Amino acid sequence: MKYIITESRMVNIIKDYLIMEFPSFEKTYYNWADFNCGMGVCCDMYAIGFTLPEDNYDDYLFKLVDSENYNDTGNYKNYPDDLPEPCYELPNINEERFDEYIITERMCEPFENFFGHMDNWGDALLNILNHKFRTHVKMIRSEYNQY
Repeated sequence: MKYIITESRMVNIIKDYLIMEFPSFEKTYYNWADFNCGMGVCCDMYAIGFTLPEDNYDDYLFKLVDSENYNDTGNYKNYPDDLPEPCYELPNINEERFDEYIITERMCEPFENFFGHMDNWGDALLNILNHKFRTHVKMIRSEYNQY
């Protein structure tokens, strides 16, 4: 017997798995992500980190990034020495420049172990994240395995 999983059914399956794997997912919060800038930890004005309430502020499940300017290693040229002005306030996740979700290894690995390659579940997860956070992001990738 052949089973066909529609997109809406896959979204429901992924949503259920997400809550099973990360029970406090509904309480996920966000703030500017950080990177190690040499003398300490710096605010990354090109990345917003999403964290579970019981985790450390920098133990991200995923990030929302400005794909044009974001650098995975935090190796920025001409980055300000002082705290960048945007970092004084909470990020606006609906700014158009934030156009890509990056899934961390911590989140990606359980999904890959259960569902296989990100091609099988990435679009459904993108749909869930857009709905939950009221974003309009069109790209999703993993930092764990660069697809």
